[in-house]
Amino acid sequence: MDSDSRGSGRRRARGIRRMPVEPGALKDLKDAIYRLYVDAGRPTLDVIAADVAGLADELDLPGAPGRDTINRIIGDARLPPGRADTIATAVVLAHAAGRRDTAALATDIGALWTRAAGTPVDSRFGQPVRQCDPLALEVHPAIQLDRPLPPLPPYVERRHDHELAKVVGDAASGRSRIAMLVGASSTGKTRACWEAIQRLPARWRVWHPFDPTRPDAADQQLAQVPGYTVVWFNEAQHYLLTPDPRLGERVAARLRTLLRDPARGPVLVLGTIWPYYWDSLTGPPPANDLDLHAQARELLNGADIAVPDVWAPEEVRQLAATSDERLRDAATNAEAGRITQYLAGVPELMQRYRNAPPPVRAVLTAAVDARRLGHPLSLPHDLLARAAPSYLADVEWNQLTDDWWQEALAYTARPCHGIAGPLVRIRPRPTEPGTASAIRYRLADYLQQRGAAERAAVFPPAGFWDAVATSVSDPVTLRTIGDHAERRGRYRRAAALYALAVEGGDDEARWALAALREQAGDQDGAAALRHDRATAVDEAGQLAASAESRERDGDLPGAIDLYQQAADRGDAQSWYRVVSLLEQTANPAGALVAALRAADRGLVSALRVLAVTRDRLGDPAGAEQVARLAADRGDATIFGTLGATREGRGDVDTARGLYQRGADHGDAYALWSLADLLRRSGLGDRADRLQEEIDRGTPSALMTLAALRERMGDRPAARHLYQRAADRGSVAALLSLAALHERDGDVDAAEKWYRRAIAQGDVTGLWSLAGLRHQAGDLVGAVDLYRRAAGHGITAALVSLAELAGEQGDQAQAESWALLATDHGDRDGLPLLIRLRLRAGDHAAAARMERFGLEDDGSPASAIG
Repeated sequence: MDSDSRGSGRRRARGIRRMPVEPGALKDLKDAIYRLYVDAGRPTLDVIAADVAGLADELDLPGAPGRDTINRIIGDARLPPGRADTIATAVVLAHAAGRRDTAALATDIGALWTRAAGTPVDSRFGQPVRQCDPLALEVHPAIQLDRPLPPLPPYVERRHDHELAKVVGDAASGRSRIAMLVGASSTGKTRACWEAIQRLPARWRVWHPFDPTRPDAADQQLAQVPGYTVVWFNEAQHYLLTPDPRLGERVAARLRTLLRDPARGPVLVLGTIWPYYWDSLTGPPPANDLDLHAQARELLNGADIAVPDVWAPEEVRQLAATSDERLRDAATNAEAGRITQYLAGVPELMQRYRNAPPPVRAVLTAAVDARRLGHPLSLPHDLLARAAPSYLADVEWNQLTDDWWQEALAYTARPCHGIAGPLVRIRPRPTEPGTASAIRYRLADYLQQRGAAERAAVFPPAGFWDAVATSVSDPVTLRTIGDHAERRGRYRRAAALYALAVEGGDDEARWALAALREQAGDQDGAAALRHDRATAVDEAGQLAASAESRERDGDLPGAIDLYQQAADRGDAQSWYRVVSLLEQTANPAGALVAALRAADRGLVSALRVLAVTRDRLGDPAGAEQVARLAADRGDATIFGTLGATREGRGDVDTARGLYQRGADHGDAYALWSLADLLRRSGLGDRADRLQEEIDRGTPSALMTLAALRERMGDRPAARHLYQRAADRGSVAALLSLAALHERDGDVDAAEKWYRRAIAQGDVTGLWSLAGLRHQAGDLVGAVDLYRRAAGHGITAALVSLAELAGEQGDQAQAESWALLATDHGDRDGLPLLIRLRLRAGDHAAAARMERFGLEDDGSPASAIG
């Protein structure tokens, strides 16, 4: 087909609308791209995207933009989000228009993009680093004493500051970098970031996205962030761990694109986050392949810098020599080295909580319970107003004045030595729609943490659960709080909240409620809840079985059709068979479409299946194309897999390239394999340099490499890497060393490493060490360590104490520990309590607990409502 007929066939009545652009370099770029779009016959976005995917190898495209990115490149008035994607779009349009000078065109478009990217910075992207206010960037002001003092005391550097300085130095020298400071509330994370950026040259700016909301601002504007910008992600969970996971994943993906595009750099992404949220974002994906944080996991891999809760003794000693009396006061009075928390006014905040009048304490305790049981940060007025009275004794309730509620809120809102009070009203911005009449409150972070720890074993009163049922409308929040009730064995409370969530359209709550009803013997109720989804699941299973039969009989087209139907009804394995069979039957385009559809539904591993299949069928270029698509969706490990396959076939050069691609995407296995291959290939100098790069890695990178070596059976190498990570301050590495020695049967060495981890503040080592003492027959020592671990909130230690008491014949103590574990939310607590009742011969109570769970007071229930 010639260019005219090709363009004419793709024309549509209304093309992409062109947005006006001010004269300058950006307008020149936009004019050039739009001319190519018109010359190509104004093809649809779907057609352009299909050409980008289909012609990637033929045209040697540098990028792989999707439909939305192409739309922004052609029609948006802003700078296109990436140089490579802009060039790829332009080349595909030129090819569609019949031009043959695509190589020269790519150079011209790239130059235009670079010129446009170098235009003066939009004031929307922050202020010059020298003009920024640390308090505006959410650095907590320190406590104030009797006389006026600056908001911030002099800064004392600690070990994590040296790690952060290296990252900032890299950015200053022209390399885009990211660092995420991980630590508990009020440990100095934000102040450390503020001090670090003072090292940057004056041309740098600091951009703190928060309007209209933090994640929306980042999602809408990250594509335009220019070079020499610090992206300030204080409390990064608000950007990456969003109620709708897709929004957080988009933000993470945009950050990854920004960091990897040299034409837009250098940029520096600085963030702070609590360990709990870090674990939620970076932990292993669930076994069911519903990976909600794949982009965030890749973004954050190796970016963590730990900020300890407590100051080391030598760091505290530095404070005694300072001229600032606040620092000297903190050195003298801070509890257990918690210097930063003391400076932030936390002691006053906690004192106000503990000494509050009964109505105030009731309001704060209701807020603590709501947050620890899963309610989001913004607490509704109605929830607190309805729940608080149930935390008051009758005599306290009867003594309240008519304006007790207003007095309580005034008390909680009063600042504590320059920081916000325990509970403050959230003032919505005018740009936030629908919030003007919704009164909401925020509980102080540190009070949330400490209060949750103090009330971990307390099941909230009935009024709290009634208040949640009547005041909370969000179905996800209802399901989340219901799940906390179920984990604590209170099935009646869980069922009531699940039912409300189902009414709100939450399918996960439907399955949870059906399981509870079935367990309680209500088969009809469970069947009614499961009917619609169960029908789809049954149909999917039957279709998959029929597809397998067709496949065995050699009817591959019929098998593909049935597998596709089963996949559309939710059967994950059928997606893999569709992809593999389409590729095997010489339909690579269909296989790619199917794999991308599966990936869009959360099954990124379908792309891995396709890449491996193409490689096995002798299509290495196609396999690498799919690997790139998988990497763009968060799974870069496929490069290492393909590299190992090629190396096994003797194709060392290709293997080296694939390992390098994987390493460039942050895959530690590929990096290690590349270094090993270079060394075995006689390229010792390059291998040594690469090994030095590995050794300069963060503790988390060393831990990742150590775990890989351990899985590969190379325990000496794993032990060496764990040791290096431990030397760089990783307490987790100490625990890994202990566990490695324990698996090797070296109990003495394991105990030594566990004790070192405990000495450095990791309380999980207490439970592990207790297990060693238990196995050795030292029951007294085991009980002491289990109790200490339980005192630090390790619920598994409560279960261990219950089991140990049961072994010793102390039924009452065993049940007490098991109930305490249940009230903490440990899912092993109630099953153990049931087994203990059976062992005691109380079969009726055991049966009731198994079917209906517990009443609020911990006694066996008789129904779930």
